[in-house]
Amino acid sequence: MQKLKGYIALIKADENVSKRLFLITLVTALFVLVLVVKGPESGGKYISDESGNIIGIERGSLATSEEYDLNLSIINGKDVEERSVQIEKQAVSGKNKQSNGKEDKETEREAEITGIITDIELSEDKRIRLPATLSDGSRLVWSVNKKAVDTSFVLIPVIYVALVFLVIKSSVDSEKDDGKEKRQAIIMGMPRFTNQLLLMMNAGMILSDAVERISDSYEIFGEENMGYFEQELVKLAEKNRDHRSSTAEIINEFAAENNVKELMRISTILTENERRGSDVIDNLERESRYLWDDRKIIAREKGKMIDTKMSYPLAILLVLLIVITMAPAMLTM
Repeated sequence: MQKLKGYIALIKADENVSKRLFLITLVTALFVLVLVVKGPESGGKYISDESGNIIGIERGSLATSEEYDLNLSIINGKDVEERSVQIEKQAVSGKNKQSNGKEDKETEREAEITGIITDIELSEDKRIRLPATLSDGSRLVWSVNKKAVDTSFVLIPVIYVALVFLVIKSSVDSEKDDGKEKRQAIIMGMPRFTNQLLLMMNAGMILSDAVERISDSYEIFGEENMGYFEQELVKLAEKNRDHRSSTAEIINEFAAENNVKELMRISTILTENERRGSDVIDNLERESRYLWDDRKIIAREKGKMIDTKMSYPLAILLVLLIVITMAPAMLTM
């Protein structure tokens, strides 16, 4: 329930997600409206006898294609065979009748039924009478297939729900990825910062002045050449130009805000140095080696992720290809 509330809050807060969901809903509603206005596939009607059995079909128009879903019961004495039959009536084009037949006795009944269906489909008459018996005396009972469901109305809600789920999931994943990217950017920028800090403090400079000097050196290269960590460090240094707050505490707050344990360790070392005067040089050297190893690991992982990220746009192209291929067929059904 909390996840659902979180998703609803995300939709309300993120304007882009709301626009995407509105667009998906609008397109789906228009597509359903087209199908409703277009009406069912069969434009004709069935002709029934007194018992309610179908004895014929009457086409709505000879100029359009129509489909009729029927149930066929083949009764031969006590044996009853049930099957579903779909008759596809094409627009009248003046073609001659054709019949299918096979000489194999084992498939004679199947061939005769196939021929009957073919004759019905190729008939150019507006009113067609359905045969009641086969040549072997078996009775044919025709009825409307009530189980036949328009697949368009089944697929549309499924596709709509899937698209909504993908939009919300992609937005949630993007937020998670954004936080992960920030943490990785901080880790990638920390080794250089730690080495600079180590050199300056080893030369006798105090922590606040060292951080201020490092941030000034970052500004020289320009904002376009700075990473996320360098930009945030410059902002922190600007806020603490008067040195009213402890530099170690400011770095610790920044580390806690971004949940970077490596930076928390550095801030703890600097805090201990400010409060107790502990040796900061050896600790920073040790942390610097660890940070360079972490940076190498992240660089290797990013290299491996390049191939993986290419699969997402390829999947989208595949889905679009399927939709483009199916849409004309669904509209002409």
